[in-house]
Amino acid sequence: MRSLILAIWIAVSPSATLAADHWAAASKSARSVTGDIALDRDTLTFADGQSIKLKPYEMARNGDWAESGDQVAGDVFKIEPPSSPKLQRGKPLCPELATYVVLWTFGEGELTLNFYAGAAAPIGIPDADALCATYSYELR
Repeated sequence: MRSLILAIWIAVSPSATLAADHWAAASKSARSVTGDIALDRDTLTFADGQSIKLKPYEMARNGDWAESGDQVAGDVFKIEPPSSPKLQRGKPLCPELATYVVLWTFGEGELTLNFYAGAAAPIGIPDADALCATYSYELR
C-alpha cells in the first residue's frame, strides 16, 4: 500500500512511541535546503536542529501530489504556527510562510513532503493548491 508508512505513522496514534523516524535527503532540493530530517508524532526536525510543529488535518487524502496525473494517498498536516525557517545556507523552507505539509510516497522507504502556503488546505489538485516547495527523502 502506497500510503502505508503514512497511514500508520505515529502522528495518528497517540499511544505510539515517541521515537523519531530519520530520513536522508534524496532530492537535490532536500540536500540543498533541509538536509536530512526526523519526524516524530508532532514535530518535523531539520538537519540544522530547527523544527516545525505539525497537527494532523486529514489522513490518507487521495490527490495528484506528484503533479503527474496519478492519484496517491497523502497525509495532510497543518503547520502551527505557519513557518518558513531559514535552513541550510540561509535558504528558506518556502518563499512564503508554509501553512500545510502533505506527506506522501510512491513506495516503501521513500517519502516526499509537499509544503503549501495560504489559508486553504491542499486538496490534491495542482492548479488549485498553493504549492511552495517539494522535498524527497529515503528512510535511513
